[in-house]
Amino acid sequence: MPTAFQKELVTLAHRLADLCALVASAYEEATRSVLESDHTLGGRAREEATAVAALGAACEDQAGALLALHAPREAEVKAVLAAVHVAADLTRMGGLAREVADARGAVPEPVRPVVARLGAQAASAARALRELLGGGDGGGVGDAVALAGVAERELREWAGGPEWPYGARAA
Repeated sequence: MPTAFQKELVTLAHRLADLCALVASAYEEATRSVLESDHTLGGRAREEATAVAALGAACEDQAGALLALHAPREAEVKAVLAAVHVAADLTRMGGLAREVADARGAVPEPVRPVVARLGAQAASAARALRELLGGGDGGGVGDAVALAGVAERELREWAGGPEWPYGARAA
């Protein structure tokens, strides 16, 4: 029979899964808003980023309460600390989605496919993590994170290179 601690840990995992879904949606809307210069979508992405920050903080608070109110075993402590790290990382991702939504000006045409791919891969990484937290095997998490990293490096190298004619603001 599950203990109260284990039940609360499952609840925390479900809240983190909800956080993943919010992050994925925020990334998709932020990416579309910047590619389509749609300020309404940008506003929705900013609202979702605010919700991400609130839910991320609530997850961290719940994790702290789990540690403070129970006497967890070593493996349970590790699970709670992992949840804190996941919540912090997802909150940061929500902040990045807000920054994308806040971007002004047109995205240069040659960069649009990379920006679209980076946004899609970030959303995919969040969804893969959601699947893992929701009981799926989570096999796509590593692949999604790796693909997002490749796209980010490509964009940074391109924006920092001599063939980037659009200036630092566009980068």
